[in-house]
Amino acid sequence: MNEFRRLAAKMDQHMQQLAAEGVTDAPVILHRMMGYAPDLHRIWTGTTDDQLLALSHEFPGFYRYARIVEEAFEAERQKAARPYDGLAPLSEPYKQRAAELLTTAATLERGYQALLGSGHRQGVQPQVREMDQLHQQWLSDLERFKRALRAQGAEPRALEYVNEAFGHLAERIKQLAG
Repeated sequence: MNEFRRLAAKMDQHMQQLAAEGVTDAPVILHRMMGYAPDLHRIWTGTTDDQLLALSHEFPGFYRYARIVEEAFEAERQKAARPYDGLAPLSEPYKQRAAELLTTAATLERGYQALLGSGHRQGVQPQVREMDQLHQQWLSDLERFKRALRAQGAEPRALEYVNEAFGHLAERIKQLAG
């Protein structure tokens, strides 16, 4: 449960940051919190109802994010047709790698935001270098992931979705890193 509390606390903190920035629109929140999707899924599937309720009470931002995701999922499920219908699902190793990339993206975003919020550029240079190295590694890993998908023969539409989703994350991280 401690791991789930830690994850929920991170989501809660990011939701507080978004609120402080004036971000309240659900689609924007979903977009900005995309990197937390694997962690939310872990909590959702790894806790009892009582544990989930306790996390929701303790971390209101986590609860709000979970509700937004749940509502978006339900709205998507209700659609008669979706542009990704008929796409072959990714194999389990590719799903796992995509989840790792999303988690690292969330780590990068949180890390850069924390560094920006500290206001002391001088004292954080080692952390900036560390974040920059992680960022470069993430970009390399992302390119390897895309190459592997192409080599596997992934459908062009699937590659477009990967490019779009990770492209938004990469751009946002690049802006924070700059």
